Amino acid sequence: MAIKGVLFDKDGTLIDVTGTWVPVYRELLSEIFADLTPDAIEAKFVAAGYDPELGAFRAGSVLAQGTTRDIVNIWWPDLDEAGVREKMRLLNVDYAHLGVKHLKSLMPLKPVLGELHAMKLRLGVGTNDTAASATLHMRALDAADLFDVILGADSVARPKPHGDMIHAFADAIGIKASEVAMVGDNPHDMETAHDAGAGLAIGVLTGNSATDHLAPLADHVIASIADLPALLRKLG
Repeated sequence: MAIKGVLFDKDGTLIDVTGTWVPVYRELLSEIFADLTPDAIEAKFVAAGYDPELGAFRAGSVLAQGTTRDIVNIWWPDLDEAGVREKMRLLNVDYAHLGVKHLKSLMPLKPVLGELHAMKLRLGVGTNDTAASATLHMRALDAADLFDVILGADSVARPKPHGDMIHAFADAIGIKASEVAMVGDNPHDMETAHDAGAGLAIGVLTGNSATDHLAPLADHVIASIADLPALLRKLG
């Protein structure tokens, strides 16, 4: 079946996940846990997925592909539901400005997305970040208007790796899940594609995952989204 829509992961696919989120979380942790020692703060960072040797997030870790709730459960493991929601609001709302402060795009987005528009494809963002954060980031990159739908973990009943975001995107633009190509940098994105019955699962190597992490789950692995128009043309 022909592909009619492309759903992009955000971090590591559209934006530089290491260049953006490593400084975000360093600043955030130093403020939230100001009463802890530097070593204790670093331990919290590592527990959530930071690799000090790489200076980046481990492939498949919570910081690489998880939700805010997942992060809260690691940093504050003994909270009740009300406490979890309070910390989620702290990270998602009170510190949302840090995401824009440190935001780095992987490449100019307009040329690639414009080429996909010229191919009559509908475009969306599906991220385990929040929808508000994703929209804020795309606006900061002057790219929000290029997407038909921007979805976050809070937009659906079940975040990635469940297929809910693909179904929500497909429903919003009036196509079938099987007509969607899911593009992302983590195994979760590929699992999301399979769970939803998407037409294609396409991995990119601009995030935390190497070919070995993506190839067993992906239909195709490309260097970056810059290669996506050519791939889709080749596939017809």
